[in-house]
Amino acid sequence: MRKFVLTLLSPLHSPILLVLLAFIYYKWIENDITGDLGRIGQIVFSNTYRSMEQFDPEIQKQLPLSDTSELKKSSVVFMGDSFTKHGFPYYLSTIIQQTSAKFFANNIMSPEQTFVALCNSNVDLPRVVVLESVERSCIQQLCALDFSMKVPIEPSKKENADEKQTDFSTFYRNQLFDNHSVRHLQLNRDFFSCPKKERDLYFYHEDLIFSNDHDAIIAVSKLDSLFQVARQHDVVLFYVIAADKYDVYQDYVLENEYPKKTVLDFFSVFNENLFFVNTKTLLVEKANLGIKDLYYADDTHWSPVGEKIVAEEIAKHIDSVGIFQYCGNLDFVF
Repeated sequence: MRKFVLTLLSPLHSPILLVLLAFIYYKWIENDITGDLGRIGQIVFSNTYRSMEQFDPEIQKQLPLSDTSELKKSSVVFMGDSFTKHGFPYYLSTIIQQTSAKFFANNIMSPEQTFVALCNSNVDLPRVVVLESVERSCIQQLCALDFSMKVPIEPSKKENADEKQTDFSTFYRNQLFDNHSVRHLQLNRDFFSCPKKERDLYFYHEDLIFSNDHDAIIAVSKLDSLFQVARQHDVVLFYVIAADKYDVYQDYVLENEYPKKTVLDFFSVFNENLFFVNTKTLLVEKANLGIKDLYYADDTHWSPVGEKIVAEEIAKHIDSVGIFQYCGNLDFVF
């Protein structure tokens, strides 16, 4: 009898626990649409948070191009990771009033390697390429760059841009086992508009990846070579590092148990380079001014607030280079 009771209560075998978790899921979780951190960590955020006016939920997003022959039809092409799959390319296109599109290699290569392979394959590229790379991956991706690679590029398939609900299998698995994918720290003031989580910093555990100095130095050298490749192919390349969420807010954390992240300091040699955009410096400056929701509270990515700021900064760089006539601006109200 005792063995039977213990079996029922066992996390791995208990139908009672399974039913209980299913009830919790369908009662409180299932209809809670949230960002990637909410889904990964099974954290319930306010169901009104993402519907706030400043987030502009109906933002248009360009679709990925169907093949390389379509690249030249746009004035600007964006290559990047998940940040590029969100809205900042739309905001930038609106500011500079140029046609644009996104191009992604189909989970084969990094954005950096994709660009090099396209150049080596003599693909007819537009005049301007905006290449975005997230901080947690950019060092590794730059270090791994093969400047001789010349391979066919398979574009990514169209993705569903809708926010996904937390699926029950993931919810069940994460409730039974420790999930350390999402980290949580307390901030010293309000940085988010999410009710009851105004001072809560949720971020992805890979934000705590610290590259060694040797790799960072190699990455800086590779980036310089990447700019040279662009010039050789008559392409104006803007390289944008999407700062990790932890890196932007680390100085505002109360009793921070994690080391300070300084990897982007190695890229300071490019600070005067008009073709380089380090979003950490930009977003820390805006945070100091009290601007909230630069990132979504429940997500690893910029919110439209942050996307507009980044887009405006890149537009200034484009204007300074003088590629297009800088015709417009977004009406920023914070």
